[in-house]
Amino acid sequence: MKKLCMLIGLGIGAVLAVHSAWAAGDEKNEVMAAEQARVAALDASDVNALDRIMADDVTYVHASGKVDTKSSYLGAIRSGQLRYISWTPKDLHVRLLGPDSAVINGEYAVRVTDARVQPTPIDISIFILTVYARREGRWQQVAWQSTRDVAASPAH
Repeated sequence: MKKLCMLIGLGIGAVLAVHSAWAAGDEKNEVMAAEQARVAALDASDVNALDRIMADDVTYVHASGKVDTKSSYLGAIRSGQLRYISWTPKDLHVRLLGPDSAVINGEYAVRVTDARVQPTPIDISIFILTVYARREGRWQQVAWQSTRDVAASPAH
């Protein structure tokens, strides 16, 4: 009887572990889907989609060192000062920090025109760290930090 109870306990533990892994996998996929939607919105200069994806209190630090709030960032896109031409993910990883927060780190190759920094298009490889929080049932970006990959990006 003792062995049977132990086997049942192990079986239940295994089922719970698998369920937990599936749930974590689903949440990671949800976070990555939010990031992919953000990149698609940037490529399309879709300010309305970005407004939904980015939290009102987002901190956005560019590889150039320029720091934006949500308002200044979306304003620059809306005015055409900031225009993303392409975003190509090189290597992205999602880590869940709890039920309502996640971090994505990795690399992107980006082609962008940012008249606030330089008037001509910039091709840049960047390392990124971005934080998402689940708020009101959806994942929103709350922080972005990027750093130029000096080995892969031309000097400006």
